[in-house]
Amino acid sequence: MDIAALNAEYGIDGVLRFTTGPGGLVMIEITNAQAAALISPYGGQVLGYRPADARDDLLFVSERAYFAQGQAIKGGIPVCWPWFGADPQGQGRPAHGFVRAWPWAVRATETRTDGATVVHLGLADEAATRAIWPHCFDLQVEIEIGATLAVALVTRNAGERPFTITQGLHAYFKIGDIAGVEVTGLDACHYIDKAADGRDARVLQQGSVRVDREVNRIYEGVPPGLTIHDSVLGRRIRITAEHSRTAVVWNPWIATARAMADLADDDYQRFICVETVNTASEVIEVAPGAAYRLGARYAIESF
Repeated sequence: MDIAALNAEYGIDGVLRFTTGPGGLVMIEITNAQAAALISPYGGQVLGYRPADARDDLLFVSERAYFAQGQAIKGGIPVCWPWFGADPQGQGRPAHGFVRAWPWAVRATETRTDGATVVHLGLADEAATRAIWPHCFDLQVEIEIGATLAVALVTRNAGERPFTITQGLHAYFKIGDIAGVEVTGLDACHYIDKAADGRDARVLQQGSVRVDREVNRIYEGVPPGLTIHDSVLGRRIRITAEHSRTAVVWNPWIATARAMADLADDDYQRFICVETVNTASEVIEVAPGAAYRLGARYAIESF
């Protein structure tokens, strides 16, 4: 991607500009009256979002994150597609699909009448994608930077036969300390415990979610609104999902964080993932010519 050409076609004076970021990757920097943000077209990924009146960024990005072709960036809001989790067919393909480590095209940028800035990034099938996943598709991520952050992933079936997907917005939220965090909205939901020695035990959530060990849970029958309460940063993060009834809560805790080269040993204390997904029992079939939209809106409230 040529920075000068991108700025000439898609830049917005005083609001949106393209720059060269770590590893030589193109970055989109946005600063409007409502918020500031950082977006990576590589991976179609939001890396930062901070409302104008907020002290801290909404999102966590590891200082050891890889910024290189073929590597996923640890943090922000990675896009998991066309499968969530391990390769469903056991063919050795990457976990969480391939698009989070793939270059996306910039399709459009705009300023809305309410002052929000919107970026449209897209990815369509080609020979290289069909070698991994043999379907015709058009995928678009729509990112709205305003008083709140909204991300929508739109899958269109461009082929002549239906296909199925699982997917997710794998959001890493910055927190003050994991010991001072709880997640509400999941009380009385059942979850699949992926950290239970590989047994995938099914458990009933009682009360709010707190983290004092490795947590890797797929919640089912989830309401659209979830909240992260952070007593250290003095804020609530409200997550409003669109077309999602499953959610993932993940924190690697000590041993798993130490085993990940792109996380610092103590990073588990500084983030929690609460992910808007379609997975487990929520497998999505997309008919030829049809589209499916998965979305989430994120808002910060101080207290």
